[in-house]
Amino acid sequence: MNHENIYDHFLTYLKKEDKKQSVLFALSLLEEEKLSIEDLYKHILAPSLIFFECDVNDEDICIWKEHTRTSIIRTIIEAVYPYIVKRLEKIKPIGKKVVVLTPAFEYHEIGAIMVSHLMVLQGFDATYIGANTPKQDIISALRAYHPDYIALSVTNPYNIVVTQQICDEIKKFFPEIKIILGGQAFNDQAALSSVKYDYLLSDFDAIKQFADEVSV
Repeated sequence: MNHENIYDHFLTYLKKEDKKQSVLFALSLLEEEKLSIEDLYKHILAPSLIFFECDVNDEDICIWKEHTRTSIIRTIIEAVYPYIVKRLEKIKPIGKKVVVLTPAFEYHEIGAIMVSHLMVLQGFDATYIGANTPKQDIISALRAYHPDYIALSVTNPYNIVVTQQICDEIKKFFPEIKIILGGQAFNDQAALSSVKYDYLLSDFDAIKQFADEVSV
């Protein structure tokens, strides 16, 4: 069964909002070693959110349908973590610490959580701080964790301004910490050019490339 067929099969459960079968099917892919964690995130879970299409014309209904799907994906990701733990003993740490979060007013956090997991699998000491993180809380986290990198995930283009403000603060008070950006909001080059940053991770494959680069 190729990725496309697996994805289509998974969507049959998601479209029915069948949480139980969605979770069981996703975990069976790992248990039976049909997919790696990386492939599950890249080819199945992420596309199911990015390419969500509502099959009704009522906007209010579409909103809660999207929230329901997000909730199902979140449950799957949380259930995947024990599989990550099992792999940790075979992963060589690269000695780099990262904090991952979404800035204030950004509530789309699934991508950020997946990024933190994938960074762990690449040997980073990665910590997911949370969604909708106020600027002062970010500053406090940087003081507490002393990371090498901070990764900001932004989906909503309206949150570019607050992201710009946060990055300005980080560059001013923590110039030694490198800033990583990711998320659909940065598909717009104009938005990207307005923010001070060091690295752009535009997709999951870029995480491995980044790990290879900084572990040298």
